[in-house]
Amino acid sequence: MRSVVAGALLLWVAACTPAAPTIPPAAATPLADLISLSPAITETVALLGAESRLKGRSDWCSEPASVRALPAFGTSLTPALERIASARPARLLIDGSLGNRRDQLEALAPVEVLPWLTVEEVMDSTRRIGKLVDRVEAADRLAERFRPWLRPLPAETHAVLLLIGDDGSETGTFWFVKEGSLHGAMLRAAGWRNAIAEPVATPSLSAEALLRLDPEAIVVLVAKPAAAADRQALQEAFAKFEGLRAVRSHRLALLADPNILSTGPSLLATEAKLSAILTPWGAP
Repeated sequence: MRSVVAGALLLWVAACTPAAPTIPPAAATPLADLISLSPAITETVALLGAESRLKGRSDWCSEPASVRALPAFGTSLTPALERIASARPARLLIDGSLGNRRDQLEALAPVEVLPWLTVEEVMDSTRRIGKLVDRVEAADRLAERFRPWLRPLPAETHAVLLLIGDDGSETGTFWFVKEGSLHGAMLRAAGWRNAIAEPVATPSLSAEALLRLDPEAIVVLVAKPAAAADRQALQEAFAKFEGLRAVRSHRLALLADPNILSTGPSLLATEAKLSAILTPWGAP
């Protein structure tokens, strides 16, 4: 009898207790909601199988192609603060770029700063992303794919100059990949060293400086598809530099890909393409 009375009392209390207010869907903030303001971070989240966790991207995020359907919220340097505030993300993901607006962003949502300049930082940040999106094992596997990039090269390794863009012969300014950058590490992973190993403030060469450097090999990186005509045009453009060893020995190549300048996981595929060019050349 006592248990029956107690049960009835509990039912009466429950019936008389006001129900918790229902939060409208627009005001809810699911823990899954992330906005990434870095192309490399967005690409990594997607590759780990967690693209559904993203509710927004930066203006420059384009890989994989499916993320282009997400709304854009500026960049970490120029964030669309009002739009971000309206979206109410659970967390914002940014890299460690100088000049980022972290302080302003932290007023809108928790901010996860993921450094992305060195191989070590990429590996560490990839693992941190894995924890955020509950893809720890996949993130660890992806991070370990970068470990060979940390191996030192033998002192006798031959050198190649990686140029950015194919208009240097027209403009007279040749932009190149700096040592210490992720693309510089990619070059080491491909088995060659950078023809310009010393630190530089501005990674550019004049035509005269290029002739003085006289690299053993040259690979030109372009962020676009290329046809046979583009490769022929490159050879013709460098014909006036016939004194260069790279030109005389036919160690001049074009590496074209829309993602060629990415610092995300697609850089691993770029390394494979670069290796495919450099390996047949062997020792100059």
